[in-house]
Amino acid sequence: MLFDPRPKVRREDLYDFNEELKKFTKALDEPMVLVSGLRRTGKTSLILTGLNTSGVSYIYFDLREGARSYADLYKLISRGFTEFTRRWSGLRDHFLRVLSRLRGVSIAGVEVSFSWSSRERPLLIELLDAVNDFAERINRRIVVVFDEMQSIRGAMGTVLQSALAHSYDFNKSVTLILAGSEMGVLYSILQNPGSPLYGRAYVEVRTRKLSYSEAIDFLTKGFAEINVHVSRNEIEDAVRELDGIIGWLTYYGYLRSRSIGGVEQVVREATALAKKELESFLATRVSSRYRAMLKLLAQGVKEWGELKKELERLEKKEISDRVIHDILKELRRHSIVNENNEFTDPIYRRASLEL
Repeated sequence: MLFDPRPKVRREDLYDFNEELKKFTKALDEPMVLVSGLRRTGKTSLILTGLNTSGVSYIYFDLREGARSYADLYKLISRGFTEFTRRWSGLRDHFLRVLSRLRGVSIAGVEVSFSWSSRERPLLIELLDAVNDFAERINRRIVVVFDEMQSIRGAMGTVLQSALAHSYDFNKSVTLILAGSEMGVLYSILQNPGSPLYGRAYVEVRTRKLSYSEAIDFLTKGFAEINVHVSRNEIEDAVRELDGIIGWLTYYGYLRSRSIGGVEQVVREATALAKKELESFLATRVSSRYRAMLKLLAQGVKEWGELKKELERLEKKEISDRVIHDILKELRRHSIVNENNEFTDPIYRRASLEL
C-alpha cells in the first residue's frame, strides 16, 4: 500500500522511482553503492525494494538511532545479523558456523549477539571478513547495507570506515551499500583525503523530492487504492504544506485514511519530530548561535550581510565573517538548508521557528 508508513519492500508499493530503482539494481555487483537524498525521500524503501526484487542475499544494519558507545554499535550489528539469520533460513546453518569461529560471539537459536568488551569483541574487519568467507562458501554475493552511515561519528566512525575500506579492497564477494541523508557529511567521508574510504570508486543513486504534479498524483492514487474520498482542494493544500517529501505525504495519507487527522495534525506532529531532530543536531554545537541562525533563515533572512547584522544585534557584539560561513556550511553539510540558504524541507523551517 502506498500509504503504509513503514519502509516499502515490494515493487508494487513503491511509488515511481523507476529510474532510481533501475540504477540501484544494476549496481549491485559493484564494490560500493552510495544511496543519498534528503530525509524522508524514500532511501530505505528504495534499498529494500531493490534488494528484495533482485533476490540477492543481504544484511541490513539500521544505524539511524546512532551509537554513543561500542555497546550501542555492537547491539545494532547483532540485530542486523540476527535479522539475516531469520530471513534466510536456508543459509542459516552455514552462516552461523562461520560466525561461531569468531571471538565474542554468542548464538542462541537464530539470535546472534556480540560482546562489546574491548578485550572480547570481534573487530568490525573480522565480521566483514566472515561475511565474505560465507559468501565464497555458498558461491553467492552478499550485500551489506549501512543505513544512515553518517550517524556513527567520532572514533567509532573512523573504525567503521576503516573496516569498510578493508572490505572494499579485499572482500570480493561483498557489495557495500552506504546510505545517508546528511549528504555533505557522507561526501566528506568518501571524498576527504583524510578519510579511510577516500579514493574508493562508488556508484551513487539519489532519491528526490516529488514534483508538485507527482505529489498530487501520489496522494490521489493512494486514496483511490483504499477507496477513501478526499477533495482535490485538500490534496493540494497537503502538497503545499508538505512539499514533495514522500515520507510526510505518506504519513498524511496514512492518518487521513484512518480519520485520525488531516493536514494540520500531520504538520503539528511532523514539526514536533523535526524539532526534536534539530535539538539533537544543536546539542553538539554552540546552540544559541545556531538557534538564532535557524530562526533568521526560517523568517526569510537569507542574505549574508543581513544574517551577520541580525546575529550581531542579538549577541550585542561583532561576529566575524568566518563564523557565519562555518554555520551555513554546517547547515548545508547536514542537508538542513541548500546553497541558497533555503530549507530543504518546509517542516524543518516550521520547526526552526519554534526553537
